[in-house]
Order: sequence, then structure tokens, then C-alpha cells
Amino acid sequence: MFVITANGSTGTDDAYAFEDSLGNDSTEAGNFREIPPITGRNPSTALLRSAIMPGWGQFYNDEPLKGVIFGTVELGLLSWLITEHIASEEARNNDDEQAYLLHSQRRLDLIWYTSAAWLFGMLDAYVDAYLFSFSTENEVFERETGIAAAVFIQF
Repeated sequence: MFVITANGSTGTDDAYAFEDSLGNDSTEAGNFREIPPITGRNPSTALLRSAIMPGWGQFYNDEPLKGVIFGTVELGLLSWLITEHIASEEARNNDDEQAYLLHSQRRLDLIWYTSAAWLFGMLDAYVDAYLFSFSTENEVFERETGIAAAVFIQF
């Protein structure tokens, strides 16, 4: 009878101990592998940083290119929004109804675009913080977990 357990143990007290095909015991001093510490990021901190300054949450998550892109887009939209607001106020003060309607409609659209970009940047920073150590955790998991297959042929 052949039994495989999830952690590959053979009944020893050590949950991580196993015996390989050559009869070597993994509890021997030379067989222990050092697991590197897995550092993570706090999703709430990333979200708040991104809310305070566009792109700061991405920089916190070690994604500088995304931080520059999000910061540029969000601050660009914000500056365009402010420019349209100033233009609509000037048109209203000059009694230019057509220009006022044009700039006020653009201003309204830019409020939505800027808000959506800002919220998207905050959400991106939040999700990236949760997934920050995902690849490192998977590498450690793949090293520590063995997958085995067996074929039994009876005559």
C-alpha cells in the first residue's frame, strides 16, 4: 500500500520532515532551507497615500512607472479642470453665454473624469498592496510543496 500525504511526511514528528527516494532524512542539519522573509504592504496605507497624492500609493508598492503615469494623468486632468473653471468664470463675467456653456460643460465632464481617474488610482494602489508579495509567496510555496505522481501496474 502506498500513502501520500499533503505535506509529504512519512509519519515523523516534524511536519516538514520527509524521506526522499535515497533514504535521506530532511531533518538532517544540511537539508534545511532558509525561507526568506516575505515583506508585504499595507493596503490601507497604499490607498491613503494614493488619495493624498496621485501616484504615491504606486510608489509605495514599488511600482514607480505606474506611479509616474497615474500621477501625470490625474494631475493633468486636475489642472485641465482648473483651467476650464477659470475660463468658464471669465466667460460668465464677460457675459459670453456661448463660451460659458462650453467651458462649464467641459468643467462638468472633467470633474467626472478626474474623479474616476483618482478613484481608479486609489483602487489600483489598494489591490497592488494586497498582491505585493504574491509572487514571492508562490515561489516559497512551490519550493516547499512537492507534487508527485505514481503509476501502479498489477499483473
